[in-house]
Amino acid sequence: MRQLLAGILLLIGSAAVFAADTDSAGSGAVPGLSSHSLIVELQNFLRQRNIDVDQLSAGEMVSVMVDWYRLTPVKKVQGDVASDALLYRYGGWSEGCATAFKLSLLRRVTVRDASGANDERLAGITMMFEPSAQAELMPFSAVASGADSIGAFVTAVENSPAFQLLAGATPMGVMVESGGVR
Repeated sequence: MRQLLAGILLLIGSAAVFAADTDSAGSGAVPGLSSHSLIVELQNFLRQRNIDVDQLSAGEMVSVMVDWYRLTPVKKVQGDVASDALLYRYGGWSEGCATAFKLSLLRRVTVRDASGANDERLAGITMMFEPSAQAELMPFSAVASGADSIGAFVTAVENSPAFQLLAGATPMGVMVESGGVR
C-alpha cells in the first residue's frame, strides 16, 4: 500500500512540477531558477549524502532541510533573490479519492524579475500520514526567513502538535516536491 501511494504521489508531484515549469513567452518567469531546478538541487544534496527520503523520520527531515538551507546557496541565472526561507506546514490533504495528512518542510525562494514582480519557487520534502488520527489538528505553518531565525524555527517545528504526534510515526509516503499543503 505504501509503495502504491508513493507511486501515485510521485505522479501527482511530477505533474505539478511540469505544470509549474511550463512557461509561455512574456510570463515574467526567471530562467534558471524554477521549482524544478530547486528540486534538482535538493535531490543532488540528498544523493551526495546518501539520504533516502523514504527512510527519514520527521526529525531527520527537519535536519536535512535545515542543512540544505544552510549549506547550499540558491543558484540562479537571472533575477534577484528577494528572499530565501524555510516553510513548515501541515494539514489535511485530498486529491480525488486519495486523502492524507501532509507534513511539509519546503524551501521558498522568492525571485524579483526584471519588471519588479516577485515570483515564488518551492521545493522540499513532504510526508504523508494516515489522515484519521490527525483529524483534530488544525492546519499550521511557520517560516524561517534567515539564518539567524533557524533556531527559533526548529523549536517551533518541534513544539508543533503534529510534529510531536508524528515524530516517531512511519509515514504512508514521502516525496520530494514543489508544493505542500493545499
